[in-house]
Amino acid sequence: MVKFGENPMRAIPNQPFEGGVETVKLANRGEWKSAIVGMVLGDGCLSKKTKNSNAYLQMTHSVQQYEYLLWKKKIIEQVVKAHVSLEHNSIGIDGKSRDYYHLGTRVHPYFTQLRKRFYHKGIKVVDEYIVKRITPLALAIWYMDDGCLGKAMPQYWTKETFYICCCGFDYANQMLLKKSLKILYDLDFNINKQSLKSKKGKRFYQLRLLNKHNEKFAKIIKPYVEQVPCMTYKLGSYANLSDIQDSDTVRPA
Repeated sequence: MVKFGENPMRAIPNQPFEGGVETVKLANRGEWKSAIVGMVLGDGCLSKKTKNSNAYLQMTHSVQQYEYLLWKKKIIEQVVKAHVSLEHNSIGIDGKSRDYYHLGTRVHPYFTQLRKRFYHKGIKVVDEYIVKRITPLALAIWYMDDGCLGKAMPQYWTKETFYICCCGFDYANQMLLKKSLKILYDLDFNINKQSLKSKKGKRFYQLRLLNKHNEKFAKIIKPYVEQVPCMTYKLGSYANLSDIQDSDTVRPA
């Protein structure tokens, strides 16, 4: 296990495409565990069928992101079997019905261990073990799941801004994530309020990367994002990195 603050090991994505989807050949079991952490930070969910059974991992993606789901499946299956199926009648936030792909794995003891850390009274949380596992691969997966590009203040900034919309985490947990990304990668994020609120009026927050670190962040995640053509749009203009000089300031969270 890496020590907090050290550069974590990274899996080098140099394997050929198999069935149209490139395979990340992981260096060791620890890197696989980190990839799973990235998935659960994002769209993944750890569930149990019975109280005494081991947990399994599941997630859903849109039809447009089927290729990305297969890429994740190849990572998962380096340790445990997974199955992808087409499901129907998913109701989105717009109230419309649509098809989607669902991935479910077999049970595994590591999923059980991770579930105990990720969920407190049914609410998703993070701890020091989890944030230590945010390798470049885990960060790329988390961003592909929950990240987006936007303009923080269009009237002032023309440069794209990277966001990680981790609404499932409260302010305190996002603060831990913010501080951890600073320690691990020297990336500065602000915690911004979202205009979206829950039905009970709960305020959602998101992480916004300072523009001066755009290129640094893109270089970390790009080797993995570019393996999945349907997800490269999330790199925006950083799909082709160039010399960038930008500035921003860290605002108190």
